[in-house]
Amino acid sequence: MKGTDGWRKRYVSVTARMDEDGHVRPLSIQWYDGKTYAIDDVRSVRRSSSRKVGGDGICYTIRIGERITQLYYEDPRWFVEEIVTDELVS
Repeated sequence: MKGTDGWRKRYVSVTARMDEDGHVRPLSIQWYDGKTYAIDDVRSVRRSSSRKVGGDGICYTIRIGERITQLYYEDPRWFVEEIVTDELVS
């Protein structure tokens, strides 16, 4: 049985585009195992703090496939709130 043990701040590589007005749009995230996920939609952009893992900066609410999550730009790095799971033997 798999349970949730908590959350941790996971720094990730991000490919982003900056337009001529200085607006940044993240295009993809590269996970620590090397797998790259395209960002299908940026739903909102706001200054915010992560209540789950700490830190603050610019919070991008993004969609990757069917999943909605937050991506934070904490100058000079990007992070996500990663779920930490614990394998329990029953």
